[in-house]
Amino acid sequence: FLSPSGGFVAGRKRLRARASVYRSFRAPTLNELYRDFKVGNTTTKANPALLPETLWGAETGFDFVGESSTVRVTAYRNALDNLITNVTLSSSLSAIVRQRANAAAALSRGVEAEFRQRLRDLTGELKYLYVESRYVTGFRVAQVPKHQGTAQLTYHRGGTFASAGLRTYSYQFDDDLNVYRLPGYASLQFVMRQRLARSLSAEVTLENALNHQFYTAFTPTPNIGAPRLWR
Repeated sequence: FLSPSGGFVAGRKRLRARASVYRSFRAPTLNELYRDFKVGNTTTKANPALLPETLWGAETGFDFVGESSTVRVTAYRNALDNLITNVTLSSSLSAIVRQRANAAAALSRGVEAEFRQRLRDLTGELKYLYVESRYVTGFRVAQVPKHQGTAQLTYHRGGTFASAGLRTYSYQFDDDLNVYRLPGYASLQFVMRQRLARSLSAEVTLENALNHQFYTAFTPTPNIGAPRLWR
């Protein structure tokens, strides 16, 4: 399989423009070819006749890099053929049967933006990703939210490191038929690390700090994510 790629970068002072085009593929894994599995009441069958996925893609964007700030924006478009996914064969309130299969062609396009600002010992970072990912049939690709965002504030001085971060996701679908909808959610995390000696540090981590309950799958029983977690 030929996987060419090409691109260019043009810069002037702190501003840089870039663009690229590429072609790639992904061969099916041994799990997808031969391993059946069951999660809850959902059974997923393997498929030894799977073909490789193929992709044609292009992206363009610009970067601004200052002494203490950075801005990056990238737009992309990916066309996929023979996309390997779990195709629903039958579905009821008590059981779901799916099989790995090469689904219809899909188109994924979107924009990614990043902003970073440093102020002495503090660094703030904002990231946003917009993804419109659909099959040619009109259904959205499963487990791909349209909107994703992160915000993080970090303090680092000497042997002390502290960070607070927020991750947000809009709703997404858990299946190829867009029947099971997973609501969007947000999660807050904290990390603190202190160096106690030259080769010894102490670290405390708090995940899902607000103990928010969110769904991760429907099998068809709703599955929820991890609650507040201390380490």
